Amino acid sequence: MNVTHDIAEARATALVLRAKAKVVRSEQGSLMFRLNRAADALDRMVSLAVRCLERIKELEQELRQFRAGAQ
Repeated sequence: MNVTHDIAEARATALVLRAKAKVVRSEQGSLMFRLNRAADALDRMVSLAVRCLERIKELEQELRQFRAGAQ
């Protein structure tokens, strides 16, 4: 499966969780809290994944430059 697809799906899921939290009745405050917390956790995981992918691309570029200089 494509990593970009997984990241997009996680972002969409976070948006859905936030939308559901907005429509929860006031007496279900703990559910609203848990939905928002889950969305926050997904957002943080997505952010971390994106940073990791960017760093991997940087390292791959450095490796290509290193190999080109070694030849």
